[in-house]
Amino acid sequence: MTLRETKWASWALALLSVVILSNLLLYQTVVQQFFAIELEDGVVFGSLIDLVIISPVLASAAFKLSKKQAVGLMVFGLVIARVIIPEEFFTPYTILLYSGIGVEALFLATELGMIFLLFRKIPVIRTAMRSSGVGPIYSFMPAVERKVSGHPMIRVVSSELLMVYYAFFSWRSKSPVHDGVVTMHQKTSSVAMNIMLIHAVVIETIGLHWWLHSKVPILSLVLLILNVYSVLLVIAEIQITRLHPLEVKDNQFYVVQGLRQRLAFPLSAIDHIEWGTKPSKDTMIFMHKDFEEIHPQAILFLKDPVEATMFMGRKKKVSKLALRVDEPERLKQLLEARIGR
Repeated sequence: MTLRETKWASWALALLSVVILSNLLLYQTVVQQFFAIELEDGVVFGSLIDLVIISPVLASAAFKLSKKQAVGLMVFGLVIARVIIPEEFFTPYTILLYSGIGVEALFLATELGMIFLLFRKIPVIRTAMRSSGVGPIYSFMPAVERKVSGHPMIRVVSSELLMVYYAFFSWRSKSPVHDGVVTMHQKTSSVAMNIMLIHAVVIETIGLHWWLHSKVPILSLVLLILNVYSVLLVIAEIQITRLHPLEVKDNQFYVVQGLRQRLAFPLSAIDHIEWGTKPSKDTMIFMHKDFEEIHPQAILFLKDPVEATMFMGRKKKVSKLALRVDEPERLKQLLEARIGR
């Protein structure tokens, strides 16, 4: 769920806040006494319209929502209405709440069924990955989409499975070695910075968990789980950085930056390359972190937009990408030799 880049998005978000806040205040005893408000069926019905219809519409105007997310907001509006509206006024509308929860339960059951199917088809997916001839970071998600589904929930679960694989099961793997490989991290401090981040998270986890556990055990447990997840995510990032340099192989171009973004497209999709120019805002940048300020060295302009895979399996169309590698001259020679420019 991302904010729309339109002039109306901010207005819709502001109106959404006003609608929700006004309905919350309407059922506060202090507010009712101050404004001499008497609750009637018409007032309650108006609140239901606001929370179940108006709020999702405003949310859709402010954010990019799928149909399922819109339905989920409608059900969430019913839940809020049940919480804030006195029981004697909400009773006639209870059937709506139960129906909404039933629809959400049906969606949840469907998604759980697809996740079960994903795990059941792991052997078939592994066979498809081996036949692709590329690493798991490039082959796993497409194999899942072909053999199971491209549903957003499946893409999220697949992304998490990739994280688990690289964090725990990729230590015996070796980075590719052939003429089309150009490393991107060896002349940066990317790996060192990620290791420092792991140390910081571990130290913070030990100290904070020790102090918070006796005061707020539930919050302490939640923070512990989030910190463990963060450490696994950073370990996976290190492994992907180490194992997957930029590759040109079989007339295909492969580039990845951790679990955040990755691209694979044919060399024939490249229109032209500019060296030493500044990338524009709509350019996807593949550049590892460093302690000092660094800039991309090359910008690839594509003939037509290609689909990039982002964090949690999201998809994004890309027509320009900027690169920074350890050996820019080697990359230049490689691309000019392969695409004939």
